[in-house]
Amino acid sequence: MNRLRLAVPTLLAALTLVSPTRTEAQAWAYPSFQPPRVIVREYNFGIADADRGGGASLVFQWREQSGPKTQFSFDLGIADTEFDDDDLLMFGGVGIGYRLGDATSEVPIDFLLTGGAYLGIGDFTLFRLPIGVSAGHRFDLGSGMSLTPYLHPRVTIDVCNDCGGSDIGLVFDLGANFQLSRSLSIRAAAMFTGDDTLGGDGFGVSLAWTPPSLARRR
Repeated sequence: MNRLRLAVPTLLAALTLVSPTRTEAQAWAYPSFQPPRVIVREYNFGIADADRGGGASLVFQWREQSGPKTQFSFDLGIADTEFDDDDLLMFGGVGIGYRLGDATSEVPIDFLLTGGAYLGIGDFTLFRLPIGVSAGHRFDLGSGMSLTPYLHPRVTIDVCNDCGGSDIGLVFDLGANFQLSRSLSIRAAAMFTGDDTLGGDGFGVSLAWTPPSLARRR
């Protein structure tokens, strides 16, 4: 366990050293909205906007715990890109999360390993394979409320027809999850992608809801 806790910060440092080239966020130019924890079940509704052609995006995410340390997630949405013809892009995909470690007195940070496969279809087709680590700390505010600031860097493999072939790069989110109650949370995140030709830096907000019957387990 001590080796794992030493390896995770090393992985985070390595991710930040990767040179960002052509990268987006998840399936397109929007934040992951992924706090560093396994979620029993939630339905997350987000909106985002990005520069360098990324445009505005609407996204729905469904997260579901699949084991003691794992979860699956599903993304589906649409983006109004800002290229020459203001193209619409439909996107979706599946992700997986694995809890690497919980916060302790020695290392007060939660770590969640993330990965996935995402597809965007419009006037061009974009396929993405991101892998990263969401890391942050939960501050209990009392009365069922909490605040969790987090950082989520991802290395991505992007394959795109009609827009330059394949590439490897880096994207990361700086976000916060504000839990209003056991059932409801608000998230906000800024994303940074470097010099991007398909959708760049941006910002997004979302509203996450967990069914009351499961909220007591959060």
